[in-house]
Amino acid sequence: MKTFVVEDDPEQLATLKKIITNHIMINDFDMALTVATGTAQTLLDYVDAHTDIEGLYFLDIEYSGQQLNGLELASKIRDRDVNAKIVFVSTHAEMAFLTFERRIEPLDFIVKDLGQEVVKAKVEKDIRIAYERYNKQGVASKAMFSYSKGGQLFNLPLAEVLFIETGTSRNKLVLHLVDRIVQYNGKISDETVAHPELFRVHKSFLVNPKMLVRVNKQQQLGYFSNGETIDIAIRKMHDLLALIKQSQLPVKLN
Repeated sequence: MKTFVVEDDPEQLATLKKIITNHIMINDFDMALTVATGTAQTLLDYVDAHTDIEGLYFLDIEYSGQQLNGLELASKIRDRDVNAKIVFVSTHAEMAFLTFERRIEPLDFIVKDLGQEVVKAKVEKDIRIAYERYNKQGVASKAMFSYSKGGQLFNLPLAEVLFIETGTSRNKLVLHLVDRIVQYNGKISDETVAHPELFRVHKSFLVNPKMLVRVNKQQQLGYFSNGETIDIAIRKMHDLLALIKQSQLPVKLN
């Protein structure tokens, strides 16, 4: 689980970094402090560049002299990371109600004025809660993809699957993964039934919607981060766009 901190006071940033890294190390959590910065835009740039992110974010409410404040940053994070665990650490206790008004759904709101020991205890508790929820969520969400080749069964995370296409030979499928391509025996109609997480966008293509980075509605094309593209049937475009919207997937549309 990736953890992030944005705090524009250097001393408080150093304190939060120490609390977080020590608590992760002591408890041997499978976590990392990925970005700790004083600039809100730095974190937003990172999140924009990593579409599959699920993180724990410690944010302030105000960042002096910066274009983004903490509430705006949190809203943008929520748009990109729907499972984000957001914790505000701020002196502006009166602003807490705005986090609900903007539908940010924070995990916690820690008031700095409570004192360093109280803040430390609350940060540590939030790390434990976020990590526990992340693991429970992971068990439910880490779907697997299976295929058979040469009499051997292969299992891999569904998150590695970009799309499946029909091969040039009868009953042959081509599986496009993040880092390789595999050909195996099968029917695309059978895979559609076996893996409801995938979406049939064309008679020849079965796509993992979570791996799309862009959809061109005019050209009827879907794009992936590795540069590969797929054709999208006109009659399937509306349903695909509805799925993207409903699932709040970070897919660019043009």
